[in-house]
Amino acid sequence: MLFIPIGFIVVIATVDQLAPEDMHLGPLLVIAPALTATFADALRTGIIGLLSEAAEADIGWHFGALSTRNVLFQLLALAVLSALCVVFCVRRERRRRQLAKVRSVAEAAQHGVLWPLPERMGPLEIACLYLDRVLCGEAE
Repeated sequence: MLFIPIGFIVVIATVDQLAPEDMHLGPLLVIAPALTATFADALRTGIIGLLSEAAEADIGWHFGALSTRNVLFQLLALAVLSALCVVFCVRRERRRRQLAKVRSVAEAAQHGVLWPLPERMGPLEIACLYLDRVLCGEAE
């Protein structure tokens, strides 16, 4: 899946350098870290953010505008967005770990409360299935 944001970075940087000087696609590089944050961990999201920063700096250098306020502001905005995406990933990962712990405790409690049924009771074979209710719309 990381090929998608990397592809965005490569395509946007390439097209921006080949496009006319009045057409700036560099600000679209924010798509890469924002997209990565939806499926990757904090480290990978941070790496994609750094690659986006490098591509934006390369675009500015290519046009000789790296030290202009416009490019510096774009670099700053991209860095802030990338940092926010990394923070979002860290919080999501922490919540996922907490949820896994809660589910583990709940499963242990269920096994303690629900006694296993015997396989046979006289001439009858017994089978059971415990169906877990899904809370908050989350399912595995």
